[in-house]
Amino acid sequence: MKESILIKIMRYFFSIRGVLDEHNLREVNKVATNAFMFLWIYTAVANGALLIVSDKFLTHSTLIWFLFVNLIIALGGVSLYVTRKISKLKLNYREVSVEEYPKAVHQAIIHGAWFGIIYGIFCYFMMARIQGLFSLFTILFTLFIVVMGWTSDTQKEIGHIVKVE
Repeated sequence: MKESILIKIMRYFFSIRGVLDEHNLREVNKVATNAFMFLWIYTAVANGALLIVSDKFLTHSTLIWFLFVNLIIALGGVSLYVTRKISKLKLNYREVSVEEYPKAVHQAIIHGAWFGIIYGIFCYFMMARIQGLFSLFTILFTLFIVVMGWTSDTQKEIGHIVKVE
C-alpha cells in the first residue's frame, strides 16, 4: 500500500518505525484527527478571544505573547499528545538484528541532532524577539535547547530499538 505524504511526514517527526497495517493506519489517522480537532477548536477559541479583547489591550507585546503561546500549544502540546499515543500503540519501536544495531544507534543520533537543531532554531528566533538577536542569553539558551533536544530525542530513539535474533 502506498503511503500518503502526510503519513510519511508523521512517520519521520513522530518516529513511527512499526508496520502500518490497516489497523495501525486507522489508529494513526484517529490520533491525527483528534490532534487536528483540538487545534481547530483551540484556534477558533483563541482567535475569538483575541477579537473580543478591547483595542487598548492589543499592544505589540501582547500579540507577540499570543503568538508565542499559540506556537507552544501547537508544537509542544499537540506533539506531546501524538508522541504519547504513538508510543502507546508501540509504533515507535524498531526491531533490528544484532548486526544492524550499531547502524540503528547511529541513525538515532542523527535524528536526535536534527530534532535538537530544529527546536534550537525555533527557540532562537523566539528568544531573539524578546532578548535581541546577538544576546548572550539568547545564544546560550539556544545551545541549551539544542543539546537537550538532541540528547532527549536520541535517548528516546535508542530506548525504542529492540534487538531480535
